Amino acid sequence: MKNGIIFDNVSFAHKNGLFQLENINLYIPRGIFCGITGINGSGKTTLTLLINGLIPHQIRGTLKGNVYLDNVNTKEKPVSYFAKSVGMIFQNPDFMLFNLTVKEEIEFGLKNLKLNNHNLRIKEALKIINLSGYENRDPQTLSFGQKQKICLAAVLAQDSDYIVLDEPTAMLDYQSTVDLYKLLKSLNQQGKTIIVVEHDTDFLNEYTDQTIVLNQGRIALKGKTKAVLSETKKLEQIGIKIPRLEL
Repeated sequence: MKNGIIFDNVSFAHKNGLFQLENINLYIPRGIFCGITGINGSGKTTLTLLINGLIPHQIRGTLKGNVYLDNVNTKEKPVSYFAKSVGMIFQNPDFMLFNLTVKEEIEFGLKNLKLNNHNLRIKEALKIINLSGYENRDPQTLSFGQKQKICLAAVLAQDSDYIVLDEPTAMLDYQSTVDLYKLLKSLNQQGKTIIVVEHDTDFLNEYTDQTIVLNQGRIALKGKTKAVLSETKKLEQIGIKIPRLEL
């Protein structure tokens, strides 16, 4: 089996019996920048929650098939096993920030994972996101974009191999979105695997290597981003925005 993320004939139905994903077969190699897009309700978030075992261990439903992270079946290990490898960043950072200072926020995950060199890790992570010196700031006083970056810093401090972001730009202005994508691209070039759920195909077209298009819980298109986003007729039928040639 290959390193990376493998979905082997995966279907998932929520407790109400409604299928969110059906017959997903997918390979996401280590080290790529991968985009996931689709209209609302197509299963994008559900797909990301399978990567580190949140489904099925914490989010209940009926899961068929198997998901492997670097050859480990996510059914067979607890979420804590994958916590260091996979850093999850959700759409609204206010749901993730609950400590009194930026330092405490980043350190929370380091303590849970029993990692050492906290001060150095925090300093380096804040340097990467261009927020050096923010250790003692109250996260709730920061701008939305800065809060999003603090969530990313928490993942960077853990040195996660995979960084999964669920619509991280939905509440950001254009310049903040550009800044975030440039940062993600830089991290990808340093060897991190980046997986981002994104509605705006302009950014996927500009920054990602591969793109997955979901439609009604199934994979409608997948492959190299330029090839996938050139399928304009199919994208229009699904309701996906046709990207401009350049940002």
